[in-house]
Amino acid sequence: MLYDHDEDDEREWRPGPLQPLPESRSVDHQQRVEFLRLLQDGLGRTMAASQLGISRATLKRTMAQSPSFREAVVHVEQLRLDNLYTGLYVAALEGDTRAAMFLLSRAKR
Repeated sequence: MLYDHDEDDEREWRPGPLQPLPESRSVDHQQRVEFLRLLQDGLGRTMAASQLGISRATLKRTMAQSPSFREAVVHVEQLRLDNLYTGLYVAALEGDTRAAMFLLSRAKR
């Protein structure tokens, strides 16, 4: 693509190659704590890991090797779901018919 102001310049603009994350072999304690905080703040696993420079493969390996870390991740994710459900429940009680319909449609009978 040529720029209008660069009529004499025949070079095309090209994006640089994507730089892969440096492969970290393990996730230290501080990174684990920060990862859990990011999850609690609403980020997903992939985005939280990315912000900390942790590859998906390293995260997966760490979760497989550390049952306590894996349980902590599942616990934080469950808390997020519980908070979302509570918000919907309160909204339904306050007259939000869409929230009520959503909850009723998924109620176990």
